[in-house]
Amino acid sequence: MRTPVSFTSRIAVEHRVTLEQLLFFNACQSRVASGIVDAIDKYGPPEIHDDNGWLRVKVAGLPEVQSLFVVDNATGLPIGVAVYTRADLEHITVLHVGLAEEFCAGGERESLNLLLRLMKEIRRSSKRMKGVRRLSVHYGTQRVRAQA
Repeated sequence: MRTPVSFTSRIAVEHRVTLEQLLFFNACQSRVASGIVDAIDKYGPPEIHDDNGWLRVKVAGLPEVQSLFVVDNATGLPIGVAVYTRADLEHITVLHVGLAEEFCAGGERESLNLLLRLMKEIRRSSKRMKGVRRLSVHYGTQRVRAQA
């Protein structure tokens, strides 16, 4: 059974603590710690910004990043986030990912494949961008993961 979720580019400011937990204090991050350090060294750390009552994630070293949040429709809480950029005309690179621990591998709700659903949504939205052909994820490996 799939968890009813929505995908959105911004979340309400009252969810700051939950977003901080997803991005900065997530127990699942230890699995990809070297990739996180590498992404921060290369692009800069993710930063949460208030944009007129809405939260967005920016990266200090990149002026043009986008965020995609996964929101649980039942609770209204963010349960996932991906921060990505258009690395060049043909490539989208996911720089940072955060998932609620219960949805990570080994979590009680891992079978819901939230990470896969998040990546598919980024891929789906990137198909609307002229010229984009590939989606890659910075964490873990530098291999291209999927055709956009």
